[in-house]
Amino acid sequence: MSIDFSSLSGCGRTVDFFLLRHGKSEGNKKDIIQGRLDYPLSAEGREQAQKTGAWLAGRGILISRCSPLSRAAETALIAARAAGLPPPLPLTELQELDTGLYTGLTLDEARAAYPDMWRSFQAESWEGVDKAEKTAALRERAAAVWNTLIGEASDFAHRPETPARAGILAVSHAGFLQWLIKTVCGGEKWFPLFPMGHCGVYHLCVTGTVLRWEAVNFQAPGVTGKR
Repeated sequence: MSIDFSSLSGCGRTVDFFLLRHGKSEGNKKDIIQGRLDYPLSAEGREQAQKTGAWLAGRGILISRCSPLSRAAETALIAARAAGLPPPLPLTELQELDTGLYTGLTLDEARAAYPDMWRSFQAESWEGVDKAEKTAALRERAAAVWNTLIGEASDFAHRPETPARAGILAVSHAGFLQWLIKTVCGGEKWFPLFPMGHCGVYHLCVTGTVLRWEAVNFQAPGVTGKR
């Protein structure tokens, strides 16, 4: 599955896609496998979002999109306000993957409760967990998100009043972000994983026919915290 950026090749502009993981949530603090459980941001997560928004200011972002889950939606709202951006618009397809039978457990609890499944999880990641969202569905959903983002970027990139460099921000979750990246890079399996720090930024730049990653798991100055 490949992603088609060709609609941007003739716009005469550089288009930036900023993919952002949410800040640290209350679920993250307890090491809970959240999936689609709706934990809010922690105080630390709000501070991470604020610092990330300050870094995003002045980078030509015209549109912000976010998962509807509160930890991502609040991250997007705080970051947008700090960066002076329009309010973020929810996009259901940016929500986290369904983590199946592991949802609501810590990793230690999951290992103890489902020892056989744990071995599959270690070998195949979420592909080996019962009732978890599978790779084929994740890749399809990621492609749909890219189609939306590219379509919106193409719309503003072809307007004469748009600056020479403009961008779009998408705020999502560590699991699903793996597939937003992998669908561009041609990956078809969970492993190896891309690192995902709290408020980690992946920055994809498209200029004409050239596509390049300018930042990988970048955290703004003062932001710390890993998955």
